[in-house]
Order: sequence, then structure tokens, then C-alpha cells
Amino acid sequence: MAIAYKSSGAGVGTKTDGAALQPACPATVDPNDILIAQIIYTGTATGPSTPAGWSLLYGPADVGTTVTARHWCFGKLADGSEDGATIGFGTDGGTDGRAGRIYSFSGYVSGTLAGVVPSASFSDIPHNTDPQGPTVTTTMTGALAVALTCQDDNNSEQAIAGMTGGTWGGYLVYANNTWGPQGIALSFQTCTPTADPGTVSGGAIAAANDQSSTIGFEIRPVGTSASASVSPSVSPSVSPSISPSISPSISPSVSPSVSPSVSPSVSPSVSPSVSPSVSPSLSPSAS
Repeated sequence: MAIAYKSSGAGVGTKTDGAALQPACPATVDPNDILIAQIIYTGTATGPSTPAGWSLLYGPADVGTTVTARHWCFGKLADGSEDGATIGFGTDGGTDGRAGRIYSFSGYVSGTLAGVVPSASFSDIPHNTDPQGPTVTTTMTGALAVALTCQDDNNSEQAIAGMTGGTWGGYLVYANNTWGPQGIALSFQTCTPTADPGTVSGGAIAAANDQSSTIGFEIRPVGTSASASVSPSVSPSVSPSISPSISPSISPSVSPSVSPSVSPSVSPSVSPSVSPSVSPSLSPSAS
């Protein structure tokens, strides 16, 4: 099974002091859909809170090398109760502009959120002009590369162009000129690398020159875990039986004066070292 973009909720924003940032989930969410939330806060003093049941996957990522805003990625494995639900990312922010959007993906097979959206796949690129195309390496057939881009302005943007190793598509943008000093733009696109699995790299979005940020990562159909590296059994290294090493009887040449009580102290594991030839050394005169 392959990961595929499914749907998104509407982009939303605010700059009202004390107001909650509450983007909505897509209208229809099925159990085990993978939900990804993209959040931007202008300024550098405040940021979102992690909602109950969600995980912070990456961030904050700087917007611009001369930083004017910050960018986050959150995620959740859906339980199917999220149809159109608004998700609160906190009331922090004062009068700084902030915005967010939630996307959903199908194709999940098994594993935890951390396994299907691995932290090792994340990277970010701050830039002072155009949003840059990330380098994303997928590690499993059917995995999907994702690019979350934003600008600290309500610029008209487009799909990433000029990349190698695949083609970015499914471009979506939410832009608003109200949130923040210059407005805000959030955009999203995906790519299945030409080599599946493989690497897509480079390129950029042609846009007006403003501070930007790109977060790139992969989503996998199956999450791996540490337990997968454990051998299912170590029993072959254990000897199935040690009974053959136990001598069935004591040679008649052993004198009756030898106490039978010493026999339990002979470990079966050392019996192979006892040679039958020792019996002649026991003199009959010992009796």
C-alpha cells in the first residue's frame, strides 16, 4: 500500500490577543488516517501548544535566515472521531499573526506515528527570498515525500520547480494579508520519488522575495520498531538435552567403602571428562 494525500481542512489564522488558533480537520477522517498540522507564528517570542492526542513532529523552524517568524509540524494517527473537528493550538501569540492548516493522508498499514513519520527524515531550509525545495529520501516502497512551505507575507506562490529525482505536485496554498505585518502564506505539496524508494532534491518556489521556510519529511505506510531487530528465538544455542552425558551406572570395581552419597555432587555436565579407565585404579584392598 502507498501513502497518498487525501484531504485538508480550511486554513485559518488570527492576530487577536488571547484568541485560540483552531484549524479544522478535513470534513471526513477515517481511523488510521495520518493527520499533519502546519503552523506558523510571526515573530520569535511565542509559539503553539501541542494539542491533546497530537505530537510535535518538528519545529520550531526559522522563517528566513534573518528570522521574522517560525514554523512547526504536528501529527496524529486518527481514531476516526476527527471529522471536521477544530484543533486548538493554544492562545499564546498576543497580537502576532499566526495561522495553520491540517492535511490528511491514507495508506497507513501499521506502526506508531513516530514510525510512519520518522524524525530522521525531517529537515528544514530557512531562506530570505523564495521557499526552497527540500531534500527528502524515502526509505520504503510506497512512502511519500512531503514539503511544507511558508512565507512571512501573503505572496502568490506555485509548485516547486527545478528539482531532481521526482516531481512535486498536489500544490495547495493558504494566503492571508491580515495575519502579521505583511500577511502569511502556507503551502503544501507531495512527491513520490522516481526511484521508489528514492530521493527528491532541490528546486524552489518562484515567489516574491520574502523570508521563507521549508520543512521536508517522509510518510511511510509501515513504521518499524526496535523489536524488529530482535531474533525471534535463541533456543538453538541451548543444548536440547544433557541426559546422554549421565553415566547409567557405577562400575562394579568401585569398592563398597565409597559412600554413595557423593554421587549427587557429580555434575552431569562434566561427565564426559570421566574416563571408564579410572576403575582399575581402585584397589580391591580398599575394602
